[in-house]
Amino acid sequence: MPLVSSPFFDSCTHPTLNGDWTNGGPGLTFRDLAQIRQTIPGYSALAIGLPGVGGYSHREFKRECDIWGFTGIAAVTTLEDTPMEREFNEIVELGFRGVKVHPRLLKRNTDISYLSKVFSLCDKFDLVCLLCTYEADRPGSLPSSDPFYQLCNALNEVPNVRLILMHGGGPRLSQFASLARHSDRILIDLSFTIMDQPTANLDATIQDLMVRLDQRLCIGSDSPEFGAPQVIQRINGLANNIEARKLNNILSNNLLSFFPPKT
Repeated sequence: MPLVSSPFFDSCTHPTLNGDWTNGGPGLTFRDLAQIRQTIPGYSALAIGLPGVGGYSHREFKRECDIWGFTGIAAVTTLEDTPMEREFNEIVELGFRGVKVHPRLLKRNTDISYLSKVFSLCDKFDLVCLLCTYEADRPGSLPSSDPFYQLCNALNEVPNVRLILMHGGGPRLSQFASLARHSDRILIDLSFTIMDQPTANLDATIQDLMVRLDQRLCIGSDSPEFGAPQVIQRINGLANNIEARKLNNILSNNLLSFFPPKT
């Protein structure tokens, strides 16, 4: 099976500074993530900060990323124009290479028209933008307009942003994946979605994308929600007929093109 010898660049991990996780669940520390790397040959990961989770702060999170050797992604913690500009300056000064926008944790899930501002700052500072596309939330916090078309509006305004659509739009995977068909600056991340309630229809969609859109996909564990070994086992079940070259693109090469090793 090609995956056994393929490096796995995990596009979605969430180590926290204090090991705490959302809703009081068990979290993932940087030491835990380093242990995963020891047990899986060729494993590397994006370490993604989340606003208000696990004692997050830009400086401390970047320090831990550097100590443990993971590519750090800063959490966007404010969406107000002037504070956001100051925050991006700090993120760049600390040496982050990307930012994560998480509308639900920012309590701005109902309207994501702020995306064009975020994309503009990412484009200005040459940062990769990771956008959570998981739309479900509690009544009162649900999207009041279609996030897909608000995303399209932002991309029309800032077409050159390098963007990773985290979770690939969930049940709207095919629709969100259509954006990547026409841009080599967009990746579709399959974390969470690939593991959440697998169905025959979902499997067929993912397999089709692996064959026809292999240069636009990446896969993450979404740890601590799911473990990397679980995800690898799932990929093994889906990738029986996928060429090794395409699988290498999906598991590492595409993400490496966005985050090339520093020389």
